[in-house]
Amino acid sequence: MPTIAVLSSNIALSAVLAATLRQDPKWRVREFRDARAVATYMRVSPISVLVGDYDLVDGTTADLAERIRIQGSVVSSDVQIIVLTRTIDQDLRRRCVRAGVDEIIVKPMSPLYLEERVRTRLGDGPRGYVRSKYVGPDRRDRLHLLDPRPNPIERRFDNVIPFRSQTTLELRPDA
Repeated sequence: MPTIAVLSSNIALSAVLAATLRQDPKWRVREFRDARAVATYMRVSPISVLVGDYDLVDGTTADLAERIRIQGSVVSSDVQIIVLTRTIDQDLRRRCVRAGVDEIIVKPMSPLYLEERVRTRLGDGPRGYVRSKYVGPDRRDRLHLLDPRPNPIERRFDNVIPFRSQTTLELRPDA
C-alpha cells in the first residue's frame, strides 16, 4: 500500500488535498505541517509520493527535496515529489529541478487533477482505468452473429429507450 505525504503549512489546503487523496482505499495518506516532521517520518517509514506546498514555515519543499535526495538516513530517497506553487519563474524552476523535484503544479488547481497526477506518479496511469492496450468492442474477439431483431439499429441491453417512430405510426388509428 503506497504512502502519500501531504506537506503544507496551510491547514485548509492540507485538509482538502488529504481528503481528496483518501478517496482511494488503496492509498495511505499522511498529513504534515513542517519539513522536519516529514524528514523524521521518512527515517522509519517509506513514502511513495510527497505532495508539498512550495512555501513552508521552515523553508521550502525544494530544500526538503534536496535533503531527501542527498541524505542517506531516509528509507525512501527515490520518493516522487510534487510541488504546489502559486507562481513560477525561471529561478524557482531551476531550483526545483536541481533539488530533484519531479513535478510542479501551479495553484489554483482542481483536487481531482492532483489525484490524477498522483496516480500517474504511482504508475496506475491517469484515473486508474486507462490501460495501455485497447480492449474496445472491435478487439474483444467476439463471434459475429446475425442480428435477429426486426430493426437491427435499435439498442439492446441498455438504459436508453429507443424512439420507435414506426411503432407509433402503427398504433395511430388515423394513419
